[in-house]
Amino acid sequence: MKRFFCLLLALLLMGCCAQAQEEAPSALQIYQLLEESAWDAVYARLNDTMRSALRAEDLAALLPSLKAALGNIVSLGAEESSEKPPYVITRLPLHFEKGSVLFQVVWQEGQIAGLQYIPLAADPVPEAAGDETPEGLTEEDFPVGDPPLPGTLTLPAGLSSPLPAVVLVHGSGPNDRDESLGGTKMFRDLAQGLARRGIAVLRYDKRTLTYAQDYTAEDLKTFTVEEETIRDAAAAAELLRADPRVDAGRIFLTGHSMGAMLAPRTAKENPGLFAGIVLLSGTPRTLADIVLNQNQALVDALPAASRAAGKLQMAALRSSWDRIQKGSAENALQKTLFNQPAYYFWEMAQYDTVDLLKALDIPALIINGGADFQVPDADGVDAWRAAGLPDSVRLSHYPALNHLLMAPDAPEDVRGTVREYDIACHVSEEILDEIAAFILN
Repeated sequence: MKRFFCLLLALLLMGCCAQAQEEAPSALQIYQLLEESAWDAVYARLNDTMRSALRAEDLAALLPSLKAALGNIVSLGAEESSEKPPYVITRLPLHFEKGSVLFQVVWQEGQIAGLQYIPLAADPVPEAAGDETPEGLTEEDFPVGDPPLPGTLTLPAGLSSPLPAVVLVHGSGPNDRDESLGGTKMFRDLAQGLARRGIAVLRYDKRTLTYAQDYTAEDLKTFTVEEETIRDAAAAAELLRADPRVDAGRIFLTGHSMGAMLAPRTAKENPGLFAGIVLLSGTPRTLADIVLNQNQALVDALPAASRAAGKLQMAALRSSWDRIQKGSAENALQKTLFNQPAYYFWEMAQYDTVDLLKALDIPALIINGGADFQVPDADGVDAWRAAGLPDSVRLSHYPALNHLLMAPDAPEDVRGTVREYDIACHVSEEILDEIAAFILN
């Protein structure tokens, strides 16, 4: 999942070891089995942890969901393999009509210990049928940053006075400007919904989507949210400030998910640039703590026979993060966490979201959904309430809304899972009303 805190990281936890099977580790072989609808054969190769996290029907939905979003397969790239004991990692590029992903299969002793689809640099995606700009709005190309990111500025048609404006900032992962996910386009909903209420909105593709291939492994060792998110958000606001259609004194930053976590830092590092900030589906906790909590939830749901091993792994992960967090930058540069460079998590953890909110001299609106399985109430609204927020911060909670601030009509077995996002849905009108009221009043 290319979204908040990449839940699939949790599937990389070691499971209970089983006997190695004869077949050599191969992402191509697994892809071919999925293409042939031989899901049972793939399921038979999952280790215990993976079987606890995925059902056979979940495997059946993997490839069809990608094809629904990206079209038919055009070609396959060359498979690559690497070793990171105790794992063997096999990767297969899949090129679809509307984009490309890297199909990654992680192996341990002949069994599958992880499955991921990692978005690759996107080709331009043509507008789909039904995506025309709604009546009463105008949308125009509006590149952001250097080198430029494709962007879109949405405006209410016919309003001539300088308008308040919003910069939308993505959650984690290589998101497009609409923050497209399954059957949803959260940022398109926000842009068009707020523009209907008299607000200009700028959204753009994320740098790690547009320029993914430009980052080397060496680059990623020191890569931080400054390069990934903060600089482009500030650049977007500066562009709006220079546009005569925008009121330069009323530019607001609206971040979703990890973008919400970064909003106070972005405003603090760019004094005078933003009139206020909106934090959607965010948390005052660190990114690493949230990933650990998500992993813990998976372990707690394991069958009793596997739970003890999972708890030991979680204890080791938490201990590792505790040492990294308390250590120096030099130490973090030498470590990994969740199979990622640890410095990324360490650097982000140096900034306390609540302390930054208290230091700001601009108002903030925080909105969380009570049906958010990625940031549950314990990490969202409850954590915010316990943090002692200043009077300049308004906190709202919508019990029926999920991480995307939507209320999909999902079957019982789909609720609270990533499959919920495959259901076509839109941002709640109540959310649009509250954000607009915060900006306009």
